[in-house]
Amino acid sequence: MHSSYNKYFTWLLLAKLSLGFLVSIPLTPSQIAIAATLSIKRTNYGIPNGAFFVSPTGKAGNTGRSANSPWPVAKALSAAPNGATIVFRGGTYRNLRLPLNKRLTLQAYPNEQPWLKGSIVVEGWVREGNIWRKDGWNHSFPPNQQPRAIDPKFPMAGHRDMVYINGVALKQVGSKARVAPGTFYVDARNKKLYIGSNPSGKTVEATTQEEGIVVWNSASAGSVIRGLGLAHYANEGIKIGAANVTVENNTLAWNGLNGISVMSGGAKLQGNVISYNGRMGVSGIRAHRLLLENNTISHNNTENFSQSWSAGGAKVIWTDGAVMRGNTVHNNRSIGLWIDESSTNSTVVNNTVRNNSSNGISMEISHKAIIASNVVTGNAPAGIIILNSSSARIYNNTLARNQANLLVQETSRNNTKSNEIAKGITWITRNTVVKNNIFWNSTGTMFFAPGCAVKEPSNLMVPITNNNAHYRTSASRPINFIWGLNGNQCSQSFSSLASFRSATGLEANSLDIVSTSDPFFVNAAADDFRLKSGSPALGRGEPLPADIANAIGVAAGRRVNLGALR
Repeated sequence: MHSSYNKYFTWLLLAKLSLGFLVSIPLTPSQIAIAATLSIKRTNYGIPNGAFFVSPTGKAGNTGRSANSPWPVAKALSAAPNGATIVFRGGTYRNLRLPLNKRLTLQAYPNEQPWLKGSIVVEGWVREGNIWRKDGWNHSFPPNQQPRAIDPKFPMAGHRDMVYINGVALKQVGSKARVAPGTFYVDARNKKLYIGSNPSGKTVEATTQEEGIVVWNSASAGSVIRGLGLAHYANEGIKIGAANVTVENNTLAWNGLNGISVMSGGAKLQGNVISYNGRMGVSGIRAHRLLLENNTISHNNTENFSQSWSAGGAKVIWTDGAVMRGNTVHNNRSIGLWIDESSTNSTVVNNTVRNNSSNGISMEISHKAIIASNVVTGNAPAGIIILNSSSARIYNNTLARNQANLLVQETSRNNTKSNEIAKGITWITRNTVVKNNIFWNSTGTMFFAPGCAVKEPSNLMVPITNNNAHYRTSASRPINFIWGLNGNQCSQSFSSLASFRSATGLEANSLDIVSTSDPFFVNAAADDFRLKSGSPALGRGEPLPADIANAIGVAAGRRVNLGALR
């Protein structure tokens, strides 16, 4: 056992959890170039008879019924009957807000890229010393966030104004005196906009709208949005408050708060690129039965909102039955996938979650989740964390190079709402099951589950852990387990599986392999976590319960491999 290391690592992880440990990773020049040139997926949706056509240069006097005679968007929204399809020709639609008050399908014209932007092109700049000024600027988006959402190190995060030069975002500052190259300032009182970079010969865009497509009216339930790009909105590109809305194959980027906000049931978000948004890629509040599937969710929280509050890739709260499946979630400045506050019956399967600056997958103060067949790598402080949550079943995940591959924690923060407690939503960590996972060479510890915060043995939190594999290049680092044997010995370090098994009786059928040569994967150094021929993980897993097998998409009742089943 390594008591000094154990005490340090316990303190480090708990400090990160309680204080929202900040890893601010600036965009590299190549990332900035990619972000400035994001494209929309090529789509080729069929156009039904009776469809309406729009374009950035559409005329109200056109027929609106053919691709060569398009209307402006506002006329199509007004004229189209319930259930109609509106087809967007390629190009950039400026200063546009689209509230839907009927069920509509909004889709891209085949193989074209329609961008809807909440910004305008700003011209008429006046040089003032070493900076440039735009007079008569009537747009300002001051903070509308809870104070806890703002990291004191980044006080301008809540200001949702945005300015871009040739597609590259400028940084907002709090006074005219601080304007320098690459920055801007909004003087709302005097209606002036200042930038510190020369706009001559360049395209300067600045935000003028809060929201893009708003599907809030109950009559718009069942609407479909597909193949579009939405950017530069102060709040979100798409806001959903009606039931059963489908959002597929869109690009939502460089919006001030969220790419998409969902506050209703039955939404399906599939195949979208949701990246470089100011706070969060996807926000779900009471988003019951949300399907988040096959999306790329990356590089969100560009404004450095508090990582411990509401920032990062995708987060749901007060949500029953969310499914997060098959997504690629990477390089977000906070948690990748986040199940929070009294959410229940969550399913998080077949995702790739890597290199987020906080936890990869978090289940916090929630109840009942399947977290299975995910590849979770390079996150800190944890790959997967179960925090004050009950009935999490963690099966067949590949966990590699996270600071703690798996972290299970209980604190004194318990639920007081009797109606939720009656449903099992206690906010007490209990009944965690950990099976068929591969713990691969973490940067701190493999399985971190101390009981010190509430002075209890860890097996109250995790009564079952078995049929896992542990791989390390050294017998002493990383430590395999940090575990509480009882209230007085609440955080013990175990360097080997054998010593842990002897002390706890757990992990009876698990593997512990120490070798300088990885026997498991094709090429883990290149993030290729497929099992190689002869891997000790092949056929080693116990048969899956029917609901977990169904969620992953494999047969139940037969032995499986360890790790993610791809």
